Amino acid sequence: MSASIIPAMQRLISILEAENSALEEARIPDALTLLPDKQAAARILEQEVAAANDRRQGQCPRCSEDDDGISVGEFLPALPYRELLEQMMELGNRNGELLQRAITAQKRVIELLTAKPVASLPQNYGNQGDYAPVTDRQAFFNSNA
Repeated sequence: MSASIIPAMQRLISILEAENSALEEARIPDALTLLPDKQAAARILEQEVAAANDRRQGQCPRCSEDDDGISVGEFLPALPYRELLEQMMELGNRNGELLQRAITAQKRVIELLTAKPVASLPQNYGNQGDYAPVTDRQAFFNSNA
């Protein structure tokens, strides 16, 4: 890994924290405005990691392998960045959970708004002001007003 990866990771972490905060508080429009920033930060981080991997492979392709053919360099460079990686993974997992919860909530709102109203019985009031049973009798008084 390279030193240029650290700022890219920190940028993605700060965006994830802001998006998670917005999602926890159900501020969906605020979370949506962060999406282009999150995509750009993830793209930059991906490019930095790819560039670091290219530099590492260009230095010495065989000297980092031990007798079993396992690349030691795959594990050792990540150790200084372990805390950032763990934080990014936790935030990413939480982000996925919050996004799923927001999607479920939005689907439920749409269902409620688009559902057909329940056909209810006509309401009749008796002489005491209480509900009276529905009958087939005609009304005693009709108002044309």
